[in-house]
Amino acid sequence: MVKGFNLSIDYVLYGMSYTNMIMYSSVLPSYNDKRKQPENSDKVINADDQENRRLVRKLMFDE
Repeated sequence: MVKGFNLSIDYVLYGMSYTNMIMYSSVLPSYNDKRKQPENSDKVINADDQENRRLVRKLMFDE
């Protein structure tokens, strides 16, 4: 976070609340290489897609 937002270490350690640190770190970009994912990794489901509606309901409500 210090490098990503060009903040001082003292400010991050002593001046930021935990909530602000979480919000700052949530917008930092990250690289996800899909080729290196293990075979037993979790599947990502896009809940905005209409085709996944039944799957999302099954996961949430255990139908």
